[in-house]
Amino acid sequence: MRTPVHKYFILSAITLLWVCSLGTRSFSQESKDKLIKLEYNAENDVTQISLNPIIIASRKLEELRLGAVAAYKGKVKTRPDSVGLIFLSLSRSDVNKYESAKRLTIVADGQRYPLGETQRSKQTANGLFIETLTIRIPMDDFVRVFRAKEVSLKLGITEVALSPAQIVIFQAFGSYATE
Repeated sequence: MRTPVHKYFILSAITLLWVCSLGTRSFSQESKDKLIKLEYNAENDVTQISLNPIIIASRKLEELRLGAVAAYKGKVKTRPDSVGLIFLSLSRSDVNKYESAKRLTIVADGQRYPLGETQRSKQTANGLFIETLTIRIPMDDFVRVFRAKEVSLKLGITEVALSPAQIVIFQAFGSYATE
C-alpha cells in the first residue's frame, strides 16, 4: 500500500524531471534558497522538501543532474525516514546509457555505501532524451554521506566526485529535513 509520503515522492520525481526539461542552465549558480523548497500540501497533509537538480557532470552532448526529495506527514517538522535521490541524464542522442548499469555506490570520506539498483525510466522532452534514475536511501545514510568532506558517486559506469560547493548544497538540503 502506498502512503501519501510515497505518492509525494513519485510526484516529486516527475516535477523535478519537468523542471530539468525546461532548460540546461546550471542550477548550481543559484542561491540555496532557490534550490531548496519546502512545501505543505493540505490535501494530502504532507510536507515536502525538494532540491532542484544540480549538474554534477557535464560532457559535450550529455549532462548528469542530481536532485533530492524527502517528505513527512503533517506540518510539524519531523525527521523523514528516507531521502529520494533523483538522477537525470540528459542527452541529445537516444542512447540508453543506464538501461543495464543502474547500481549506485557512494563513497564518503573513504567509506563505501553500496545502495543497490536504481529505478529507471526514459522520456523525451524538448529534443532531449532523459533517463531518470531514482532510489530511496535511509535518512541516517544520507546524513553520514553528506557530512563528509569528500563524496563521490558511482552510478553504473559513471563516476563523479562532488565539489565542495555541491556537498554544501546537499548539506543544506539535509538540514531542512533533520533540524
